[in-house]
Amino acid sequence: MFHTVEKYKGPAKIMLGLIALTFVGFGVSTAAAPGSDYIVMVGDQKISEHSLNNAMHNVQGESRDAVFQSLVQRAYLTQGAKLMGIAVSQEQIKQIIVDDPNFHDSTGTFSQALLTQYLDQRRMSEDQFVEEIREQFALQNLLNLVQSGTLVSDVQAEQLVSLTQAVRTIRSVTFNLEEFAGKVKTDDASLQRYYEANKKDYVIPQAVKIEYVALNMHDLAEKQTVSAEEVRKAFDEQAANAGPRREIAHIFFPTVHIQDEAGRAAVKAEAEKVLAQVKAKPSAFAAQAKKYAQDGQDASSLWVSKNGAMGAALENATFALEKGQISDLIQTETGYYIVRVLNIQDKPDFEQEKAYLETELKQRKANLEFNAAKEKLAEAAFNNPNSLAEAAKVLDLKVVSPDEWLNRENGKAAGMSDELLDTVFSDEVLNKKHNSEPINISNDTVWVVRVKEVREEKTAPFAEVKEDVLMSYLRSEAGRLAADKADEVLADLKSGRQTDVKWSAVSDLNAQQARQSMPPEAYAELLKARPEDGKPAYVLLKGLPAPVILEVQKISTPENIAEQIPAAKQAMLQEQAGNTFDYLLQYLYRKVSQKTGAQKVNPAE
Repeated sequence: MFHTVEKYKGPAKIMLGLIALTFVGFGVSTAAAPGSDYIVMVGDQKISEHSLNNAMHNVQGESRDAVFQSLVQRAYLTQGAKLMGIAVSQEQIKQIIVDDPNFHDSTGTFSQALLTQYLDQRRMSEDQFVEEIREQFALQNLLNLVQSGTLVSDVQAEQLVSLTQAVRTIRSVTFNLEEFAGKVKTDDASLQRYYEANKKDYVIPQAVKIEYVALNMHDLAEKQTVSAEEVRKAFDEQAANAGPRREIAHIFFPTVHIQDEAGRAAVKAEAEKVLAQVKAKPSAFAAQAKKYAQDGQDASSLWVSKNGAMGAALENATFALEKGQISDLIQTETGYYIVRVLNIQDKPDFEQEKAYLETELKQRKANLEFNAAKEKLAEAAFNNPNSLAEAAKVLDLKVVSPDEWLNRENGKAAGMSDELLDTVFSDEVLNKKHNSEPINISNDTVWVVRVKEVREEKTAPFAEVKEDVLMSYLRSEAGRLAADKADEVLADLKSGRQTDVKWSAVSDLNAQQARQSMPPEAYAELLKARPEDGKPAYVLLKGLPAPVILEVQKISTPENIAEQIPAAKQAMLQEQAGNTFDYLLQYLYRKVSQKTGAQKVNPAE
């Protein structure tokens, strides 16, 4: 539907692609208090919980806040189209509907019945549908104006490619801070002044010592009992439906993300090379399997069944092998496989499966009991809020009491969730020192936590942090001296005066190396350095651990510059359109009024 809109790939794609358009508030007509039926109103357009909920249904992997901001931007653009007099006539809208192939019957003729069916599914009237289209195409026309105002010539694109893809012949000198640290004079007065100026760096944050009990699915499973009869019954049920199995090791060469034939051919050639090696030396198979293992893949072995899950080509080849045999190269939709069969099991063996089935049955029982145990834990913690002893006793758990101080920063660094940290530092747990409610730590673990001790935020006295102050002061002053020296040397080099710095060896620096090794501000400075009249150019790179001066002796433009011009033009067009789009939104934010209503983006808050 609406192919013109769907093809748009400009900076406002989130409004026209991410969020499917829905008519806001249709079928609702109530007399409500002002502001009670919207979150915000941009101009005369309301954004309500209802419209946000509708938009969320059409989005995958976006937060509610992000979708709300997209709706707000969309509302501003809609108001902007009205301000600029951008409109779509009634006749144009009718023609759009008639031309839409979604409303054509088998003969290619417009069908009122198909349109009516579509409107019934969306619970919309024709008038509401027309207004939706009017808004879509007014927005499209506005965004087309933004995009059409950007022009990039081949000359501009060639300059961009020459600048950003060139190879630079350089040498460099680094002003290491260690060389200047010995020149820094330190005394108590200087350190005290530095400490006073940077007290914020010596704040000891609020911290707590906690204790907790952990209810863990694995531990709960270990406590379960399983009878021999249960294990035998589970085996018999499994054996009745079980087919032959093979324990295999495999080497996988993926091609699913490779688009060109040359790339896939290179992968195949590598696979054939490895195949020849392992066929000549089967003992090397395990090492090769480990070398080529993908993330999360078992490089040693795994059991597979003849159930179609592997795909026909891989399954047929695997189950045609004898024990110890290595397959030829197996081509699948995702890549190339080499398989070695380690064991063959045509029928399930009870003794072999017994331990696995016992563990699985215990896990099933634990799964069934976990929620009940969690409720029992919550109840015990609530009824005895000032101690975890009773909660631990009820479920035969241990109270864990770490001795370390926990603050938000080191808790986050240790991988603790926001939910856990928010709970620990909540009024109920932090100040009242009550037990928390059960907190989900992972899919199979919950904690109930309690604060034992609190250390309030304070600024560490100078005497306690003097050594840290000294190190920071030395680093700061050495950095300042190094920067001053770099500025001095740069001025001498640009003026043609002699310098006594020690240059590195001359080397070539390509564009990719430069972008990967430099922060953005340093890379931007490098692009400004252009040798002229046979003389090198000099540039001071900042934002690095130490100041670096680069001498750019020569810039060699890429050989395939003509091939890169189309992509460069497209990149420049997108950047310019994006900038224009941002300026337009900033203008509309100032021009169009916004009112806050009673509804919330996140109603639960």
